[in-house]
Amino acid sequence: MRRVLLSALTILLAGAILLFLQMTTPPYAMLTGPIRTAGGHDDVVTSRTFSARIDKAVQARTIAYKRFGKDFERASSGVWLLVAVETRVGQQTMAIRAATIRGASGRLYRQSRRAGSVPQLLSGKTVQPGLPTTGLLVFELPEEETADMSLLLSGQYGPQLQDEIEIALDPKKITVRDRAAIGDDGL
Repeated sequence: MRRVLLSALTILLAGAILLFLQMTTPPYAMLTGPIRTAGGHDDVVTSRTFSARIDKAVQARTIAYKRFGKDFERASSGVWLLVAVETRVGQQTMAIRAATIRGASGRLYRQSRRAGSVPQLLSGKTVQPGLPTTGLLVFELPEEETADMSLLLSGQYGPQLQDEIEIALDPKKITVRDRAAIGDDGL
């Protein structure tokens, strides 16, 4: 009888230990997710492979630009968020293809395809070691999302075990305009 009771207690203890381990182990997506480095609006945020700094941020209802000799104007039922970013890379050439805004609700907004031909887009550039590269990021999002935003930058969307920079955008430092004109030299 004692042996059966001791075996039952051992099995219950092993089950409790396994349950504890299962409950405290992070999910696979978190274990293999991005290696995030965070900073503020005025900071140079540096990860292992690249760094970024916000030069300027503008919020507007309409954007206007000239491309291939033709004038374009895009209006939005929400707002346009234009962010000029300076990036630098360490040892290897890389492209900063993934730029996302995390809005106040936690939703993610990728760069707008409606503004695909805007001059100086960062996603169309390759960053070389030792050469700072400035580019423009263009987002379209609902106005209520602009109360608390973060900019996420990485070499690809959904990076796994790769660097991702998160920059908290300060709404007080974002210039608000009715119409933002984008030139060949940016904002």
